[in-house]
Amino acid sequence: MSGIQISRSPDLQRLEADGFRLRVVQGAAYHLLVECVPAVNSRREVVLGILYCPLEIDADGKTVNPVNNHQCWWIGEPPCDSGGRVIKEMISNFAEENKGDGIITSVAFSWKRVDKTAYSNLHEKIWTYVQMIWHEALVIDPTCDPRSEKPVPAVVEAQARIFRYPDMATTRAGIGAATAKLLARRIAIIGLGGTGSYILDLLAKTPVAEIHLYDGDVFVLHNAFRAPGAPHIEELKEPKKVDWFGSIYDKMHLGIIRHPYRVSADRLFEFQGFDFVFVAIDDPKVRKAILEGLIAMNVAFIDVGMDVALDAENRLRGICRFTVGTPDCHGHIAEVVSFAAPPIEEIYRNIQVADLNMLNAALAVNKWKRMRGFYADDVREHHSLYTVSTQALIKEDRK
Repeated sequence: MSGIQISRSPDLQRLEADGFRLRVVQGAAYHLLVECVPAVNSRREVVLGILYCPLEIDADGKTVNPVNNHQCWWIGEPPCDSGGRVIKEMISNFAEENKGDGIITSVAFSWKRVDKTAYSNLHEKIWTYVQMIWHEALVIDPTCDPRSEKPVPAVVEAQARIFRYPDMATTRAGIGAATAKLLARRIAIIGLGGTGSYILDLLAKTPVAEIHLYDGDVFVLHNAFRAPGAPHIEELKEPKKVDWFGSIYDKMHLGIIRHPYRVSADRLFEFQGFDFVFVAIDDPKVRKAILEGLIAMNVAFIDVGMDVALDAENRLRGICRFTVGTPDCHGHIAEVVSFAAPPIEEIYRNIQVADLNMLNAALAVNKWKRMRGFYADDVREHHSLYTVSTQALIKEDRK
């Protein structure tokens, strides 16, 4: 893919024209590295290091100004003054930090403008840090310079695009190393009802290369009240759910793939080789066939379900469930997932409420992220129940 275009950003253009050796890395997050910056080490030698900062850009590819994050980081030995003393005044943290995309810094800098306001632009911020480090190197070697005599085209390293526009949430938060753990190849969502549609909403904001949508139903009036978004009345022309939701999230994510049919036993072969599957359907018989098929194919999954009913005082009581199955842990499935048909009087009721659908989806996606190592997972449960009336969250089948 083509990477960020330096020509769109005046700040990057100015740094490039100044002769700085820039490397822009576009991966799980966006990064700017200024290479070959002269610095003094503890032996009073002039060495070259790399100045790093997150690269926050807007929808037009321009750097966001003013620059709210005043910090920079360093790759190399902590810079010293001309006497070989570490410049502690500008260092806020001596620990290594993994910024993601193969970038590991050695120390963190924190230096604000004299008036404590934000840097007006990225060019000013970079020059401020470079001059503080370079000034000490000039005392030892008056010929050293972080700039070349002629402008050097920036090196842009870009991974294959997953989103239609940059993920600045990850970049701003500095969690590129964590987000990179979500780089799955193919994930499927079977069922785009209330819970399944919210699962899609959450997954569409992760760097999964392909998100496959499986559902044969149409999007009708009642779906609008238990799904993400707010459709206009004139949009409710009963499109296929995969087309309705696909058109929404295709605006953001490049890998939304639609399968406008219900999953049956003769289609289970399609899930061979998937990284993960979310199962969000109501039919217990079909659920049983799907889960057994995924287990047989060694495909990991999370199955979700809700059981909500009215009590005598017309209050809703219920439970939200998610159950994990993996190639190494699936013996509990038959014990905790019901495959029995509901009572005849409840078949057509099927109470669902948007906030519970959303909560059920969030619990399931949160668990998937814990399985990927994005979140810490000290419990490692494979079955969880949330009870509405008590707010209790029961975690079972821990491994």
